[in-house]
Amino acid sequence: MHKNGFKNWWFLIPIAPLLFLCSCKENAVKVFTAAEREIYPDMIGVNGNLTQFTAPWNNDSLVDAMTRLEVANFRYPAGTLGNYWDWDTGWLDTEVPDSLMIDWVVANKLTTSDKKYTLENFAKGQKKLGFTPIFMLNMVSKGLDHSVRNLLKAEKLGMPIHYIELGNELYFNLPYEASVYPTPEDYGKTCKIWIDSLKHHFPDAKYAIIGSYLERDLRHTDWTTRALKHCGNADAVTFHKYSPAGIDGRMEKKNVSAGSEGIADLATVTRKISSNDPIEKQLWEVQLLKKDAAYANFLQTAKSAALTYRKMKVPKGMAIWATEFNMRDDQSALRGTWANAFYTAKYYDEFLKGPIQLTNIHNAIGDLFPQVFSATDQMDHILWKNVRAVPWQLSSQGIPTVLYAKGSKGMNKATQLSFSYNHMLSDDRGNKVNMVSGWLFSSDSRRRLLLVNYSREAILLDLSEIGSFKTTKQFSAPAEAYITKGFQDLAVSSQPFETSLVLAPFSFTLLN
Repeated sequence: MHKNGFKNWWFLIPIAPLLFLCSCKENAVKVFTAAEREIYPDMIGVNGNLTQFTAPWNNDSLVDAMTRLEVANFRYPAGTLGNYWDWDTGWLDTEVPDSLMIDWVVANKLTTSDKKYTLENFAKGQKKLGFTPIFMLNMVSKGLDHSVRNLLKAEKLGMPIHYIELGNELYFNLPYEASVYPTPEDYGKTCKIWIDSLKHHFPDAKYAIIGSYLERDLRHTDWTTRALKHCGNADAVTFHKYSPAGIDGRMEKKNVSAGSEGIADLATVTRKISSNDPIEKQLWEVQLLKKDAAYANFLQTAKSAALTYRKMKVPKGMAIWATEFNMRDDQSALRGTWANAFYTAKYYDEFLKGPIQLTNIHNAIGDLFPQVFSATDQMDHILWKNVRAVPWQLSSQGIPTVLYAKGSKGMNKATQLSFSYNHMLSDDRGNKVNMVSGWLFSSDSRRRLLLVNYSREAILLDLSEIGSFKTTKQFSAPAEAYITKGFQDLAVSSQPFETSLVLAPFSFTLLN
């Protein structure tokens, strides 16, 4: 195999159609600028649960991998474990019994671990990489004084205090969380007090309270509206979403519980296989990528999941921070494929179209959702063939995160692109999904362009209306290819900018 992995895959594309595309500019799809919005220059980030390691930012391999990930922000301490985090010690609060913690924290033996992830170590990583921290406060087992003291400590350590989250997923009916905040009104009133106090120390920081779209019982119903009624000093609302692969039409269960977000309701599938053999199921799932409607199911699942923020009833004009999101389909054969990169891209595209100002894809490392592999067995869910992850290389999900981060970093505007023709696919339920998207990121005289071809067809674009760029770099692979070595597994092409550009099938193209 070529050193660039699937470089030879280009020979699978019919040469004559490509030559035809290139020689017939009048058949090119014209590209125009459309809606423009303001963005945070550090919009693209990652959820930072690094509890696999003690003092993670002392690990040179991790530092190198996170440098290559290029995200502009990083969340600490990350996720539900933050509701029990003792910032003074850099680990879980020893005063909280196991019975009051979410199950996965105990199951992963984090309560008995001797590891530490201190603010000092987080500051070391921030200094090395230069990302913006997103601080998620413990509002359950610790009080306001604990957070104030440690945020002042973080500032003294040299970290900027720009973004502060008030708790994590407190809407779930976990015993401890529900006992501290029986209603969203209780939570909103507490947030009002905390924000008022924190603003004395950090007046320029932005503060986000927890939002929810769940409607399971009285405590959940209208959570966001009820909390904000008592917290008029918040700047933003947080949004978390996980979703199944959905290529067979499966949809997320409505009554999700903490830790089971994104798990599918099998009664919703539109395509079935008679066999119960897990290997045959995975082979069948991979083959579905070749069927247009099934592939549209897959992309539409991500699109619909991203748009769930609309159900939170956030006031118009208020920012939303998507501080956790990803595909949740633990045994899916599509997890880790190049197609998975386009599932992730759909999330980013929909977030950019809406009021989302910060994103933290879950997670930096880990077994189910890694942006970067940290162990060889993190592709062992693939049963139909032998696939071994390469530690400290980007996953298929990490690559779009890099590209959206590269495009938007340091920019304050994002302009959606429109196309004179946009090929659409219809899913099993009749939803139509566009097959090409693009964003022009800009700040003053600087501009970057990111183009995504979700389809299996080569597409010729006419960029004459967009202006000029210096360089073009394109990344592509077959949809079913497993990505274990990051960009090394892709066909990569670089060329000087020309107003006519061919987007290879299943490709990302970045223009600087």
